[in-house]
Amino acid sequence: MWRRHCLRAVIACVALVADLAHCSEPTIIVHCGLLLSVPGQAPQERRTLLIRDSRIESVHEGYLDASALDVDESFELIDLSRQFVLPGLIDLHVHLTSETEPGEALRVVTRDAADLALAARYHARETVEAGFTTVLDLGTARPQHAEALRALQSAVARNLVIGPRILTAASPISTPGMSRTGRFAPDVRSAVGSDGVCSGPQDCAREVREQVAAGADVINFYSSGSLGDVQMVEQAMTDDEIRAVVQTAHALGRKVIADGHTAVAVNAALRAGADIIDTAPWADEQSFSLMKRQGAFLEPHLYAFVVSVQELRSGSVSVPDSVDSPVVARLRGVLAKPFAAQFAHERGVQLAYGSDTGIVHHGDNAGELLQLVRIGLTPMQAIEVATRNSAAAIGLAGEIGSIEGGKRADLIATDRNPLDNIEALRHVTFAMRDGHVLKHQ
Repeated sequence: MWRRHCLRAVIACVALVADLAHCSEPTIIVHCGLLLSVPGQAPQERRTLLIRDSRIESVHEGYLDASALDVDESFELIDLSRQFVLPGLIDLHVHLTSETEPGEALRVVTRDAADLALAARYHARETVEAGFTTVLDLGTARPQHAEALRALQSAVARNLVIGPRILTAASPISTPGMSRTGRFAPDVRSAVGSDGVCSGPQDCAREVREQVAAGADVINFYSSGSLGDVQMVEQAMTDDEIRAVVQTAHALGRKVIADGHTAVAVNAALRAGADIIDTAPWADEQSFSLMKRQGAFLEPHLYAFVVSVQELRSGSVSVPDSVDSPVVARLRGVLAKPFAAQFAHERGVQLAYGSDTGIVHHGDNAGELLQLVRIGLTPMQAIEVATRNSAAAIGLAGEIGSIEGGKRADLIATDRNPLDNIEALRHVTFAMRDGHVLKHQ
């Protein structure tokens, strides 16, 4: 018994020390060689940032010292005077518990939440070291994955592990058979199960409440079948079910992401008021018109399509049937014509940023930036998508997405100017989240 009490005391002390460390964050002065404070506006030379209590307190011209800033407490000086500094990047489509390795689909029956939390911790570090200081994990419809993410989210928030700020969708909401969790024998399926499944408007409203109770910061639902299905369902939820999901989520103060591929599914989600449309390779003119009119964002994760086809060609991943399967043909068909996101951008639709890591390798999140430039965005516009746009898409424009007074101290740096070559953002040398330095080469 006394051992149990001692263990509890030790755990309480560790938690207290961690909390005290979090409260006594040092004042930080950062000298920036070239500062892109607000993406979309011209960068400024020789700037000084004053950071207190995890936030940007002020931005100053020139390289100022502590006395000029009226800093009389202890402080830390970070010299980035030879680097390009910009806001931390934001990725609204990651799967931190998943890996792009053979046998991944079967690991659902061999790994528990603790296994997944450790894997996700490793991927989180790769992600923040790639310059992404905020991510949204869109879930896998497996309850142990959602449990692992909740643990990691808490640990990162308390600075017990290195990683980006993590938002979660808990488990994506789907109708029976549409959870995108793979196919298993009935007895295995009954044991493994799929989380977030609902049928009918009332049941789907209930499921939204369940995911919010489970910690969902954003609600994600599948409006169409999967690109990986041999026979893909065009619309996986009824209009009434979609409205129930969106209206309930909004009533609970949550943004809604509709993950769908076909125009009919995309347009049904937009008519219901979805905030972000994910994927949408076959969106049509009505889709773009609805997005623009409603101020919805399109998050297309183009790079995931490119990577998927490359891996199919190399034979590093397997697909149903043969190389002539509908899945392969579908993926190749997406790449055979301009991306829908290109048409959306040309029509003034707001784009948000998502890499789909878990399909793409963790740490390669910046590959999407290159694809955005290839479809016609300037490097500045691509950076805006991965900062200000994505912050606005999830309702955090007042907290992140730019380096301004009052916002969270999320910033990264590169040796080269990404406005000259977006490839520079694949080589981040410094990363800070909430005033905590997580990478400094």
